Amino acid sequence: MLMIHSVANGLNHFCTWVMRLAYLNVLWILFSLAGLVVFGLMPATAAMFTVAREWAKGNTDAPVFSVFFRTFKKEWRASQILGLIVVTAALFLFADMRIAAQMDQPVLVNVFVSISLIFAFVVLYVFPVFSHFDVKIREVLSISFFIAFSRPAVTLLMAAGAVGVLCLVLFHVTFLLFFSGSLLSLILTKLSFKAFRSMDQRQEKEKAA
Repeated sequence: MLMIHSVANGLNHFCTWVMRLAYLNVLWILFSLAGLVVFGLMPATAAMFTVAREWAKGNTDAPVFSVFFRTFKKEWRASQILGLIVVTAALFLFADMRIAAQMDQPVLVNVFVSISLIFAFVVLYVFPVFSHFDVKIREVLSISFFIAFSRPAVTLLMAAGAVGVLCLVLFHVTFLLFFSGSLLSLILTKLSFKAFRSMDQRQEKEKAA
């Protein structure tokens, strides 16, 4: 009986998280579409990461829609600016890489591939940092860069998590519709919390000294 009860509890816990993630992902997609993607994707992503942050803190009873909608409105402008910077940088890197490849410059291609990897590692932290710290856009980028390379183990785990979610999305459209953004945001937020705690502890020690 004890084993059956344990299995039932585990199954219930699993189903609860499946429903949470699916609901959050649907909100993310709907709000992105409501803004015609261009005007909705970034604030919806910021809102999604804010909900994921509440969950990562253990506040699983937080009202998902209220937190999501409040963040969507509050961070609309800032998230759009942040997204514009990230997307513009990504497009420039892609264009430069294509030009270098067409000019048959393997050395330049390798340079841009390396820069793109660095950029990708930094981007993994952008929205976790944005939702966790009350700082300016410039500081979001600088903090993301600093953490990405001061905590390489966490960064590699985040990259592996992102690749894992991508594989699931490519496996079946169900994962795209119900888990693509929400699962990724939860993984990145939980892992980035490890780096944030390390930073907070270091700052506390410096203040105490």
